[in-house]
Amino acid sequence: MNFNRLAFDHVGIRVTDLDVSERFYAKFGFIRDLKEFAPAVRTCGLKHSSGLRIHLIFNGVPDPQGNVLMDVPVKRPGYTHAAFIVESMRDLVHWLEQERITITEGPVQMGHDRRIVCFIRDPDGNVLEFNEILR
Repeated sequence: MNFNRLAFDHVGIRVTDLDVSERFYAKFGFIRDLKEFAPAVRTCGLKHSSGLRIHLIFNGVPDPQGNVLMDVPVKRPGYTHAAFIVESMRDLVHWLEQERITITEGPVQMGHDRRIVCFIRDPDGNVLEFNEILR
């Protein structure tokens, strides 16, 4: 098997309310891809003008413990977050403040000062990471 042309396709994010989540991700420029909307299996593909895609899997049940992969003491295996690159962390932070989206961690330099990182949560507590890559 030759993986030289391997590319990233999408990340699936489990949510409890499709409408609420779709409005949240629309703030970041994601729009519904009608070719990737499958209500029978409770998935809705969203696409971004940059080519990024996410699938909202709308069969989640609210958990009072929060995000089971991030918020409970026992660290179970599984995907913990999706990470995005932005041009300016300062601009992102300003925009997040305007949108009243809470930053849950950061901004902070990480990776031997290779990047500035901040984290937020979507309406279901799923973690999203934003990175400004320092040149």
